[in-house]
Amino acid sequence: MLPENIHTGVSILENENAQINLVRWMHQCELMKRYFEADVAFVAQQTDLGFEIIVSSINDTRKYLSGTLYNEKFELFTRLANSQPEGINLDLSRESNAELPRDLATASSLLSRPILWPDGTIFGCLCVINPASRETASTNAFMLEPFQVLLQQDLALLCQSQRIESLSMRDRDTGMLNHYGFIMMAPRQLNLGRRFGAHAGILFFELYPNAPLLDEIEDKHIRLLGNIIQDTIRTADIAAHYSQSQFVVLAFVDAERDLGHISRRVEKLLMQQNDRLKLDSGHSFFAPDSSAKLAPMLEQAKRQLKSQQKSDEDEIATEA
Repeated sequence: MLPENIHTGVSILENENAQINLVRWMHQCELMKRYFEADVAFVAQQTDLGFEIIVSSINDTRKYLSGTLYNEKFELFTRLANSQPEGINLDLSRESNAELPRDLATASSLLSRPILWPDGTIFGCLCVINPASRETASTNAFMLEPFQVLLQQDLALLCQSQRIESLSMRDRDTGMLNHYGFIMMAPRQLNLGRRFGAHAGILFFELYPNAPLLDEIEDKHIRLLGNIIQDTIRTADIAAHYSQSQFVVLAFVDAERDLGHISRRVEKLLMQQNDRLKLDSGHSFFAPDSSAKLAPMLEQAKRQLKSQQKSDEDEIATEA
């Protein structure tokens, strides 16, 4: 299973991934082009928008450049990406009935192998256009395998790195616990508080831009709210940067009304430091003798956020 932060339908060109060495991929394309004496070799990714060229060998035309997107649903690309691991060798002159991309209009043959994510999900394919000899291509098609393996190893390394990063308990931007860290630490702290008869509550905060004064939330705004929350809560409380614009707090209080006091205090401090920002909040309360688990109480607090309520309403409207 892929990490939650890997979105297979998003082009890898849209993010800087240290684990993906595109220069090395380009050099491999050059090697394939020279070995097969072909016109060009390239790697394409199957994205939500269509098939996108990630890297290619150097060629004299303006075709197959990095970032080129074929957004039409060409049956050919689907065949290439869904082919068996050993790939396929096509005589394009016999594909007269098939609709081909304009860039392939003058191509006579194509050699390809599929590229997969570590869980077997389709990434895309690597292609060699117009190898010098169909016989040579058929006999030596296995020469594409090392490149295929290299690409898939890089994708596996990317997923492993993302998984390790997501399992880290600290958020890189704010220095607070992240979602995973909160889920790990909060239940222990809650159980410890219950032993001493403490009242506790879950607080959710979500940051919004105050239009038209501010169009969108920036990283500095996220850090500002994180600092305010950390300065407001007590030592025994646990706070985390839950998602992009959301923060969550497990707070130990004297009574349920104190949760409202904390929310108003955080909102007031935020307004004092930046009146272009708006804050939404929700909370749930644990009595000392409550046996409620953390997860449902977390969900209860989160559902009070306006964004969550709108999401639920949109989902109901869609189902209706």
